[in-house]
Amino acid sequence: MKHFSIGLAVGAGFGIVLSLFKDKNGKRLFPEVQKGVNALKADIQDLSASQAKLKTAQQDLKNSLPQAKKAISELQNELEYYQISVNRIIHKLKAKTATFQHNGNEEMNSSKN
Repeated sequence: MKHFSIGLAVGAGFGIVLSLFKDKNGKRLFPEVQKGVNALKADIQDLSASQAKLKTAQQDLKNSLPQAKKAISELQNELEYYQISVNRIIHKLKAKTATFQHNGNEEMNSSKN
């Protein structure tokens, strides 16, 4: 960014010097160069405003990062607890299914006899 600013200043300086010379028709180049200089000033102001917005956004991101990490950690913990409870429910359902199957097999064996 520093080199860009130096180049920008040197270019503006050359533009001002050139504006003092006259063209083939004897008119000074200043009005045409002044339009470019004004456009350059507007671009510099836009760049400065964009840099300020970027710095603000970076700071906001830094400020919200700890909260985001905490939220992710909490979600991970809740997911682990949910998995544990689901695994318990599945285990109980498998046990009941096995019991029903065992009882059904016993009934079928007793009815055959």
